[in-house]
Amino acid sequence: MENSRELLVQDFARSLLTGYDYSSISQARAQAESVLGFSIRPGDAWVKIVDEAMESAIVRTGQALITTSASTHQAYDRLIGLLQQQPNLGVRTSTSILQQAYSTPIAIAYLAANLAQISGETSVYEPTAGNGALLINANPRLVIANELNDDRFAELGDRGFYQLMHENAMTYRPQEKVDRVIANPPFGTVRNIDGEVQKFRTYETWTTQIDQVIAFNALESLKPDGKAVLILGGKLGNTEEGRSTRYHSQESRAFFKQLYDRYNVIDHFSIEGGLYRKQGAGFPIDLSKQTNCTLATRFSAGQFFTTRLYIFIQPS
Repeated sequence: MENSRELLVQDFARSLLTGYDYSSISQARAQAESVLGFSIRPGDAWVKIVDEAMESAIVRTGQALITTSASTHQAYDRLIGLLQQQPNLGVRTSTSILQQAYSTPIAIAYLAANLAQISGETSVYEPTAGNGALLINANPRLVIANELNDDRFAELGDRGFYQLMHENAMTYRPQEKVDRVIANPPFGTVRNIDGEVQKFRTYETWTTQIDQVIAFNALESLKPDGKAVLILGGKLGNTEEGRSTRYHSQESRAFFKQLYDRYNVIDHFSIEGGLYRKQGAGFPIDLSKQTNCTLATRFSAGQFFTTRLYIFIQPS
């Protein structure tokens, strides 16, 4: 099965590089049937494998587009085009639902990687690495990538990431400190066997939000002069006032106070959650940016509206 999945990834990547536009996932499945030599029926395990192969192909294609671009702006524009070529990937399995395995859209991943100033010389920790979109600028030999999903773990190995961990990101920490932390952890709450929402200790307070727990845990691996970009769950709302009210809950205020007290947060802002619909989710995002980063300015100039939270951290 692994060899067949790799054949799909390579075939999808070739199509994407030629500019093929997948208007629906059915086109990708038909292509997969041609490559594999058998039919893929609804409910078949191969339905999800096709989605994952497409995600992997998008990341690999994105890297090729970046390599051949004359500037970061050209690369970003080309990645937006790649995002538009991508079909909606909405297949959910019990495992992906449990793990909240929503990947970062390729253009947002590139923006975040540039905000974090990840290069071939920086060491990086990614606590929920997925198919490696946020590591698109990184040197695989300098990355510590943690991923629970078996298929995505295998894809990272195929991509050359050899410091791979298969641990719980809420508790695991690398032994060595790194130059950069970048993360788009799963968001939401988890329940115990009695159906009660679990609470987790974060420094002086408690939270029910697992992305906050993973974020704080990952930041403990950051060098004193390191930088980080976090993509966290934002607050839903039809108006800025409505969203602002939700940010003033006791839990949210406690999280941000601890974050700002312990780290030098440069800025954060929202990006349209609709960009995540290609990945099977539409939850909005907030993005932290470095004030002199023109890419971030282009991305937030009113072109989008949303709720996931991007947080940019650099040394004091």
